[in-house]
Amino acid sequence: MEGYTIIISDNMKKIIQLPEDKSKLILKGPTGSGKSTVLLERYKYMVSDLKIPSEKILILLLNRTQSLEWRTKTLLEASGAILRTSYYGFIQGEIKTYYPVLLKNCGEILNKNVKPVFLTFEAAQFLVSVVIEWRRQNQGAFEGVTSFTDRLAIDLTSNLVRAAISDIPYKEIGKRLYSALEKKDDIKKRIYEEADDILKRYRKRCMELGIFDFGMAVELYNSCLLKDESYKNQLFKRIEHLIVDNIEECVPTEVDFIKLLLPSLKTCLLGYNYEGGYGEAFGSNHEYVKKELLDKVKSVEINKTYTCKEFMTEFSDMLFDNIQYTKGEKYKIRTEIERVPPFELRSEMLENVGERIVNLIEDEGYKPSDIVVISNYADPVSEFVIARELEKRGYEIKNLTRKSRVIDNPFSQGLITLAQLCHPTYGFMPGRDDVKSLLRMVLKIDPIRSSILAGEILSQRPFAQFPDIEFPGLVERVGYYNIEKYEYIREWIREYRERDNPLKINEFFQKVFLEILISKEVSQKDILEAKKLIDSAGSFVDVVTRFNRNASRDFLDVVRKGIKSGESIFELEEKLSGNFVLLSTPVAYLASSLKSKVTIITSLSSSNWTPRSVKEITNLHVLTKTWDPKEIYTEDIEEKNQKHYLAVLMRSILKRCQDKLITFESVLSANGYENDGILADYFDEMLI
Repeated sequence: MEGYTIIISDNMKKIIQLPEDKSKLILKGPTGSGKSTVLLERYKYMVSDLKIPSEKILILLLNRTQSLEWRTKTLLEASGAILRTSYYGFIQGEIKTYYPVLLKNCGEILNKNVKPVFLTFEAAQFLVSVVIEWRRQNQGAFEGVTSFTDRLAIDLTSNLVRAAISDIPYKEIGKRLYSALEKKDDIKKRIYEEADDILKRYRKRCMELGIFDFGMAVELYNSCLLKDESYKNQLFKRIEHLIVDNIEECVPTEVDFIKLLLPSLKTCLLGYNYEGGYGEAFGSNHEYVKKELLDKVKSVEINKTYTCKEFMTEFSDMLFDNIQYTKGEKYKIRTEIERVPPFELRSEMLENVGERIVNLIEDEGYKPSDIVVISNYADPVSEFVIARELEKRGYEIKNLTRKSRVIDNPFSQGLITLAQLCHPTYGFMPGRDDVKSLLRMVLKIDPIRSSILAGEILSQRPFAQFPDIEFPGLVERVGYYNIEKYEYIREWIREYRERDNPLKINEFFQKVFLEILISKEVSQKDILEAKKLIDSAGSFVDVVTRFNRNASRDFLDVVRKGIKSGESIFELEEKLSGNFVLLSTPVAYLASSLKSKVTIITSLSSSNWTPRSVKEITNLHVLTKTWDPKEIYTEDIEEKNQKHYLAVLMRSILKRCQDKLITFESVLSANGYENDGILADYFDEMLI
């Protein structure tokens, strides 16, 4: 075999022996060993040196964060089309391209004259929540279940997806979950039967209309495309080479897909982190990967971790063993591992996190981008309190995991407020602050006058509207220089209300943006937010309209309740590349290729580090391919799974920490309850 030099870190070079042709290999290594770098360099070598057409190489990655990194590094002179995608992205593309083949093999799809439509998370949650709420109100469904309807909708749709990616028939979901319960009764049995019935009807209607969520797409791809010999033969001809990163985080059907491709591939390189498995909440199954893939392909091992120093490797491995196996090993604490004594209140802890970051930057010479704050919650309150401390000294923190609500952006809120004013039949009255914000944006008047005018607009009967210019005191409120603009908006709203047929909400947003809100003062960020809102509304309307509902009204309702704003690839790139402190949840951090010189872990004593798998109508371990349906999911199994998850999570986080680890905790949680998590205990018992 011919070896070639691959740079794994700034100060290390590693000679990886990879054969040029007909190689099918698994690259094994711990966290931070440079596997992703090797995979990327292998791709470049294949395209640039071996002249393999890029369109013959399928690159499967975990998520958009990984895809972003590869995007900037795979634009080679010799490249043609680049097949770089996630497993779901690949399936979605195949269904779109080969939909006629799918229709031929699927009798459930009745509407055969349209292209397939893929449900967004928000649309799927909304459709299921409508049914749940109706049944709760009219049939007393889910008696004894304390979860809110939105939470139930999320869990139900997640169940459908988890079953599909584990190749479990959707009809068996409720039965499987109920059979695993330690304590069974008729009420719980009826709850699972009700959940199954809702999912069955939801799936049936979606399939009839040609509308698919992730679970349905996976199910259809496996049952209707991969079982079609003509499609399968054509797939084998198209895909000659395969590169997959993080196979330990693959869902079971992705593992099966890789196994299916293996015999026909010319080359295959799979990156495998034997310390991984943190993605189980999203359906990954490390045990299934080990069982089905590891002995099918030869392996090359890289045993050194480059993203942390030797002492951190030792500490992280010992912590893993102490959590997983209760070994009780001791570790002599070093200055690089800093345990800050507990604070009474969580707010006090967060303020001190901010102060410590300032100290790291100003006294110890670290750059803001050298520092990551890992929070098991990473909520807006944490972000705000830490940001407040940093802003005093001119520094910034960005939340990798937070997606803003649509209504948090003033420009988007202006569009929504105008939609409420223009559609009185929808029955959504905007709030006074919303109208005030709109007036300040379009008329540029001060807060006091805009607040008074907003009150007068909302007091109109039978529905809120802009008063006539002759309204007493109105000119003084608006200002003489704003009369023309005010009259234009007032007349625009009046004419729109008189339309025989209102526009679809996405078309309405576009019209308002171009005819009322666009101006020289509009920023690029506002334009981007408006585009995201218009696109989101368009996708929602396209799906929900097919269910014979007023989708425009439904979208306004969903937005008012706090729908999240989609994040563009440019915003994601900004978060990952700027000189600011990063705040993230553990899984979001690990799912990226990020590492840090200083890792700050907050709320170490919180129980949120060990989330429960068992919930009222779901259990992520039961809805997986490696679960024995005859087994009972006991509390002992739950505790074992919690500890394993925690051990994997912490080892992976620490091995991305180069210089210094700092932990913070508080006696009380955000809700005022005493923290009783187990993670802090392991640190205390281990460090001497």
